[in-house]
Amino acid sequence: MNIPPRTSQSKDKGPLKVVDRRRVGRDDESIEAREPNLKPSFVEELEGRVKLAEARLKQRLAELDEEARRSRERVALDLERRSADREKGLLLDVLDVLDGLDRASAFVSEAPAVKQGLDLVASRLDAFLSKHGCAKKSPQGEPFDPNTMEALNLLPGPKDEVVAVYAPAISRGEELLRPARVAVGSGE
Repeated sequence: MNIPPRTSQSKDKGPLKVVDRRRVGRDDESIEAREPNLKPSFVEELEGRVKLAEARLKQRLAELDEEARRSRERVALDLERRSADREKGLLLDVLDVLDGLDRASAFVSEAPAVKQGLDLVASRLDAFLSKHGCAKKSPQGEPFDPNTMEALNLLPGPKDEVVAVYAPAISRGEELLRPARVAVGSGE
């Protein structure tokens, strides 16, 4: 075997490199990595569309979840408001009954047992109202306030001052359920 002598030109290039291109005994992963992509371009485009649609769907689902949460909150607040309105209506009805009992009690002077019975029922209704946070306020002798009072009559007395209270004001917390029904002094 004759080996050609090394020339100065081959010395300049550096050591000789050999690349083994055989596939025998190699990892399957490295083979797959070097294999060309055999998917048609329209399949890749469809896969991209599917990923985009999935992202949009997840975003829309999150938006719908948030909308459902807000809707549940609105419904809960609406139910709470309706319940408060019904309770307020019930309390106003009880107030009307209590006013009727008070008027009836004032006219019953001949039968003390009947008066005592009416007063007992009125005190039970007062306890019911107190239990539900209602408070009475009688503005006798105070200056007339159209925001919290309803003037039913003018009577002789100091001008613009409450001279008679027909029904006290009823408030529940900060809310005025019913204004006081009063007679105002005419200044005569």
